Amino acid sequence: MIKKALTVFSQSLIATLALFLLLEGFFFTAGFPRGAARYIETIVINKKLSVRKPNGETRVFAYGESTMHGSNYWPVSNLALWLGAYLRDFLPGRNIRVVNFARMGQGANFVYESFRDTVDYKPDLAVFYLGHNAFLPDNRKWEIEVKEKKFNNQLRGLVQNGRFISAIYRSVIAGRIRIKKNAPEDRIERPKIEMPLGAALGPENAIPRTDPRTQENIGYFREQIVQILKLAEKKKIPVIFFKPAGNLKDFAPYGSAHLKKISAGDLTVWKDAYEKGQKAQEQENGGAALDFYKQAYKIDGTYADLSFRMGQLRLRQGDLKEAERLFTEARDNDTITVRATSDMVNVFPELQKTYNFPLIDTGKILVPEAPGGILGEPIVEDNVHFSIKGHALLGRALAGEIYNQGWIAPKREWHFDRARSFEEISKALGVTPDLLFSSYIKMVNYFGSRVDNRLRFAKKALEIHPEDPTALRHLAWTYWWMGKRAEAIQEYRKLGKVSSQALEEVFKNEPEIKKAFEESEGE
Repeated sequence: MIKKALTVFSQSLIATLALFLLLEGFFFTAGFPRGAARYIETIVINKKLSVRKPNGETRVFAYGESTMHGSNYWPVSNLALWLGAYLRDFLPGRNIRVVNFARMGQGANFVYESFRDTVDYKPDLAVFYLGHNAFLPDNRKWEIEVKEKKFNNQLRGLVQNGRFISAIYRSVIAGRIRIKKNAPEDRIERPKIEMPLGAALGPENAIPRTDPRTQENIGYFREQIVQILKLAEKKKIPVIFFKPAGNLKDFAPYGSAHLKKISAGDLTVWKDAYEKGQKAQEQENGGAALDFYKQAYKIDGTYADLSFRMGQLRLRQGDLKEAERLFTEARDNDTITVRATSDMVNVFPELQKTYNFPLIDTGKILVPEAPGGILGEPIVEDNVHFSIKGHALLGRALAGEIYNQGWIAPKREWHFDRARSFEEISKALGVTPDLLFSSYIKMVNYFGSRVDNRLRFAKKALEIHPEDPTALRHLAWTYWWMGKRAEAIQEYRKLGKVSSQALEEVFKNEPEIKKAFEESEGE
């Protein structure tokens, strides 16, 4: 009986495997693409991409991190959308589709896999912007290696290589999209306003540049780009990269440490000079502050915050060259890397020598819009994300480089004189005061404990909607967290006038604010 059952089971298993192989062969022959991550599959479905490209259609695929995704301006404005707008202006009559596969918070491994999993959709050109997220959690080499060894991840990779199962998975995602049960988009908003203003990344994420893992991770980043370049060469897909550029003058380092050994005595002298410099700077005595900072710098110039503060003072003096050097040094010595360092940026020109791909100098394009000639606000609004004007400038530069390379269409077909103005394209994309207001509020969330930045963007939001309860709450809560109780209560009074319900919600969340508010009414 058992022998018979085993025979039946074996026959059934063989028949099932034979059917699966038959179906797999059919789906492969029919041209069904390999599978991808749910995020990528969702874009493919929403954009109605097929492996059989219609005659006359040109496809430009964009890959990268939040700088390409659009972050707080998504889905209205990002580099890829502006590229598409300019290409429609410059090449009227051409059917050009720009599809953006970038995702917030992702690193080089995700970008390579996204490219690998979408080459079956036959892009005529692939555009890449990456480099800032290499040291974020889940993107670092040692974390990726652990993840790749897990059974469920290996099984997922095996399944994604199967055309038949991937087709079924794609159908399931399509069904969920139809009934609006697909996964929500990535967001940067916090669940509620009155929350402790902790840093987005804590000290557990500190990896000083002197840590051996730093070069190890940069090497891994380089390997991923090489994989992209080799795959592009194999598939004969032209590629173009942006050199990553971030905010130097308006984004203080997340973490600082002494990256060289100094004696206990020198450390005492260093600390005394540094703290005196801070006090003088707070008192707007820039000359004295710089003198104290110079004393500390002679002992140890590797402390990121020291370099940043000296850069601020040099900028005020008009010494732009020295200010930029110090700001760059501060970025490179930041122990929590949220901007591509010089070592990261240099990977691109090094690889360009071997693989000969076009490389756009992002900083060079944006710096004319940066007061003082050093990258920062308003063109780079936080650590790395661009304003809408930044999207436009980079999209226009990319279109120009595509023209220079002779891609998409012969040069004689390009009509640069037909370009619409920045204002016209902004309106066509859907840029409105409400979008800007929403984006500024998201930025307040994004800044976390960076109170000066939070105040700046909350006030920018209130310039658009002066009586908006959400913006007033953000501004008041930031003041409260800073210990500026009088300023906070003043904003809460404004809140009470426009929305008593919102004020009651604040009181419910923070009884201490209610107590201070009520006490102030009797004064």
